[in-house]
Amino acid sequence: MSNADVRQYGANVGVSYLAGYIFLSYVVSVMGCTTTLELLHRRTSRAGLYNWYLLLTSSITMGGIGIWCMHFIGNRAIVLGDGEPNIQILYSMTFTGVSFVLPVIVLLTAFYAIGASEKAGYLRILTGGILTGSSVCGMHYVGQLGIANYRCSYAAGNVAGSAIIAVFASTAALGVFFRWRATWTDSWWRRGLCGCFLAAAVSGMHWTAAVGTTYKEHDESMRHGGQLSRSQTVIICSVLACAACGVLSACAIAAGGSHRRSRSRAQQLVLTCAFFDPEGRVMVTPHAHLPSRKIVDRYIGRTFNDDDLTRTHPAFLWAFRASRNWGLVKDVIPFMRGRIESDEAMMEHYISKGVVSDQDTELQSNFDDLFKRHFCVAAQDLADEVRQPLPALGMLYDDVLATTAPYSRFSRAMGYSRLRAGKGQLLFTVRQLKKQEATRMASAGFRFTTIENVTSIMARRMHVPTSALGGHLRDMRDYATSSRNYEPGVHLISFVMRPTIHDHFEVLTAKGIGNPLPSVSLPTKRLQIHHLELIAHMEGWAISTCLDWLKSDTARSYKEVDEFREQMIRAMSEMSSALPPDVNAASKFSARPLIAPCRSPNIADGQNCVLLPFCVVGSLDTQVSNPDFTFTPLRLFRVQQQVNDGVADSGGFAKELGQELFYSNVRTSSATESDITQVAPSTKSTRRFWQRKQPGSEAQNVSQESLADKTLTPEIMVRREVKVDVAKLAEPTVESTLGRHASHTTVVAGDMASNTYVDELYNLCYSPGVRLRPDFSRPSTRPSTVT
Repeated sequence: MSNADVRQYGANVGVSYLAGYIFLSYVVSVMGCTTTLELLHRRTSRAGLYNWYLLLTSSITMGGIGIWCMHFIGNRAIVLGDGEPNIQILYSMTFTGVSFVLPVIVLLTAFYAIGASEKAGYLRILTGGILTGSSVCGMHYVGQLGIANYRCSYAAGNVAGSAIIAVFASTAALGVFFRWRATWTDSWWRRGLCGCFLAAAVSGMHWTAAVGTTYKEHDESMRHGGQLSRSQTVIICSVLACAACGVLSACAIAAGGSHRRSRSRAQQLVLTCAFFDPEGRVMVTPHAHLPSRKIVDRYIGRTFNDDDLTRTHPAFLWAFRASRNWGLVKDVIPFMRGRIESDEAMMEHYISKGVVSDQDTELQSNFDDLFKRHFCVAAQDLADEVRQPLPALGMLYDDVLATTAPYSRFSRAMGYSRLRAGKGQLLFTVRQLKKQEATRMASAGFRFTTIENVTSIMARRMHVPTSALGGHLRDMRDYATSSRNYEPGVHLISFVMRPTIHDHFEVLTAKGIGNPLPSVSLPTKRLQIHHLELIAHMEGWAISTCLDWLKSDTARSYKEVDEFREQMIRAMSEMSSALPPDVNAASKFSARPLIAPCRSPNIADGQNCVLLPFCVVGSLDTQVSNPDFTFTPLRLFRVQQQVNDGVADSGGFAKELGQELFYSNVRTSSATESDITQVAPSTKSTRRFWQRKQPGSEAQNVSQESLADKTLTPEIMVRREVKVDVAKLAEPTVESTLGRHASHTTVVAGDMASNTYVDELYNLCYSPGVRLRPDFSRPSTRPSTVT
């Protein structure tokens, strides 16, 4: 078309397109849309400065880059006439600026309407899709109003079609994205796919509308002086597109760093927190990571066979108690942090002087002390990460998860997997948050989701079996909701112990949030004298014998306790059905009621309840198939009951902690260069894993079932469990308060040992005069006649 034709009033200017700019406009739109979804993926709540920042930036990247930049780079593909520069499109700066701000405001409303909940509803997605499509259409036609040197006209069919494409495709893209996000099956390629689909909505709308646009009445008076040329708009769009590329790169780097940290921590000893909201959902980062901090590279025990931290290890039990006394620990953490830093500086000093070698691989005998300091410092750092005070970090979970980091085929082929140990360990602090706390954590950038949604993702990143992690997370959820104390009242319990190959004992415990031992609660809330007289007759009997006697005429003669007798029959029958017959046959009843802490102070006995126990010591192959029960190390179970609510442990722990700090401080102040052989190796133990066993060092095998003994080391006290069999059953007697029971003696070794009902149960299992060890090869003996 000639210039004369263009200048003619009402003539339509011919239009052609450059394929390169069409493709470039789509690429820029993909960058903007993908960046938008990446930012929306990180939103965890409607509240909080962090989430408002993500909402604003996602609106800017979508409106400013995904739509605005795409529009003007796409318009650069439009060639009017024969391509002469003086007849090409010029833009008004005012309308061009308005066309940038308008979609940002509309998208801000759209994304806020969709929300950041775990599962966005269809109505919210539909509302967000309509608003997003409207912002695409609105920006296009407002941007077209900015064309200063032409009057544009539009075909009605193209306008309607472009609007339908924008709304439908936007709704579909956002629906798929939020659906994947809700089920935690999204990944970077899925978000990229949704970004491409959303960019297709923008591009499809733009080119549908562009094809139906005609350009008329060229105004030659318009010059470049106060207008934006096509090249200038492309430069602006390119700068914005590079900014989007930078944001995407930063997100990718952050995600890659998170994955690398999770892989490295799979070979370390790590402290992790598992928080749950009132609905039982677990708190994770937007990329399904649990907040965690490294304690040490690896636990280094006293011997080569003791280099793993287990839930019966004295150091773990100390950490278990410390997590119930965070209020005491937080005041001494600055001192512990200073000790760690000074030890590291001292180690570097000795290495630089050549006193010790960096390849020294001697085992350390005091790594428990180092672990305690590192554990407390890591706990404080983890509390800072989740923006909680240390006392709100939660209590330590009663198990240790082992992880194994996989090696690539190349590493295995080169033999690296044999040279480096890939095993790590995970400790968890658990806590149930209140509703206000969960809202505050969501505002700080954490998400709450069901355990099932993230188990497979976290198991893959933490390098633990999916089934094992799912079971532990569900148990942590139950563990966080209860202190595992007894319900108020009177309970018939079964105390089943079995030995292990290490001469330790395990005790059968109940899963879930109920009573900690297999038990049946009686409707009776308090025992009376006539109740004690009835149960005194059953001392040392098996369950079946007790049932036979309670149903006999002799037991019926106790008219004043007839209701209690029926309760005992029902409870013993229920207990018998829950446990294997061989265990029931070997169990012996103790007529001595035991006192245990309970959850509620509403009963007259304060915070205590009454236990009527059956006791048995099984064999190594004792098994219980009931899924509601599991065997727990007796040492751990005793400490659990020692620190449960209602049992005072803070005073003893405070005294022990103070003594540890005192001896540790004395040690530090008196250390000299002559102490290199003692000080330097202890510091170096924080840096590597010792491979060689110390000549002449033997594992000290001590029983772990009884009362506590503490031994002072030069730096810190270490609790050591010793087995003391001192309980003795006397002749059965009936007393005014406890009924028929046995006197017993308890030897407490050290200030920190406190007697609990578990110790009394243990004493009953080893009381002379009552045979409790089962002989499963012979049937249990019953009296020939019941009297």
